Amino acid sequence: MSQKVVTGVDGREWIVSLKIMWTDKSEGFEHEKEGGRKAVIGIIVVLGLLIFAQIAWAFQVPAVRTPLWVILILIVVIAFFPVRWALRRPRRLRVEGGRWPDDDDGGRAEEWSGFVRGRTEARAEFKQAIKTLQKRGTPARANSPLQPQ
Repeated sequence: MSQKVVTGVDGREWIVSLKIMWTDKSEGFEHEKEGGRKAVIGIIVVLGLLIFAQIAWAFQVPAVRTPLWVILILIVVIAFFPVRWALRRPRRLRVEGGRWPDDDDGGRAEEWSGFVRGRTEARAEFKQAIKTLQKRGTPARANSPLQPQ
């Protein structure tokens, strides 16, 4: 979780935070949805069968030697999907605060939040929210995933 306290151009203090979400609660278009469990199970079964066939072939015919590059390709293919899954997890970007430093009446602070999919995109939105607060005094901008709560 990344968190930073930012002072806006107008002197108000904001807390900008970014947290990875292990459950997918973001709304997306239908073409942005993942294949689901059936697709993952299918890919794992096919990869398992290919690895089993390679091992069985090597034991059945002793003269067959599996090249190192084939083993490396299998490792890369197997590692690709879990790494991609971890990097593409949605992150929750949250901006809260907006109180004046001398405001002691306990007024409700502003809160903005939104979901961003992917590590790189989330870090870019995090930095953009900080920059927008420092230049404009509000986290809102035209293409931002942040929405007032």
